Amino acid sequence: MIPQILLEFLQCLLREQPPLEGDVKYGDAQYKWLGEALSLISKWDQTRANKFQTVTKAMIGNLQRQMCYGIVLTTIREAIASLESTLPQDAGQVFGPGAVYDFFKDLNKILGKATRTVFIVDPYMDDAIFDRYLSGNISSSIAVQLLVSEHAKVKEAAAAFSTQHNVKISIRQSKTIHDRVIFIDSKQCWVFGTSIKDAAVKNPTYLDPISADIVPKTLKIYEELWEKAEPII
Repeated sequence: MIPQILLEFLQCLLREQPPLEGDVKYGDAQYKWLGEALSLISKWDQTRANKFQTVTKAMIGNLQRQMCYGIVLTTIREAIASLESTLPQDAGQVFGPGAVYDFFKDLNKILGKATRTVFIVDPYMDDAIFDRYLSGNISSSIAVQLLVSEHAKVKEAAAAFSTQHNVKISIRQSKTIHDRVIFIDSKQCWVFGTSIKDAAVKNPTYLDPISADIVPKTLKIYEELWEKAEPII
């Protein structure tokens, strides 16, 4: 998980903490919270997660619960501090649940910068990419590449969009992609946390620029995936 989104989830976890101290009877809320906490700590540091799991089990069994509660909170706050210290100063925007329009505006600004090429990697892209983002931003002089895992919802729309707007659109399918990335003119690269169709609807997401000095290397990785992917149109 990208550090920005992991940080957001951990901060949200603390804000939504149910009663955990003392002899309170644990129910679904406590079990769910502790399970989510363990999952997030595992993504931060798997070694630390092993001890964290032991401590959460002790809390559920009401064994030295107060001491274990302190360890759980300390570990989560340590993870937050560690992630904050590693984030670049020019980190992009993080969008909380419900900030759909803010994400829409910012992604449109990014796509509007394109003059030659747009390369989008998004496993679960759907046809909304054309109406909401490509229409109005993409002219006939810009070539569009879409790398997806599922193409059923984009193939037909892409063909119609390409015909109407005289835009060259290529789609390829790969079952090995998991990341979500946008390249603009092969010079700028942005990563985002959830599929564009679900961005900021229920869960936090982000748009984060990749440093210019590593864009060529990053682009090469995805160009190699593109070459191995199955052509759709």
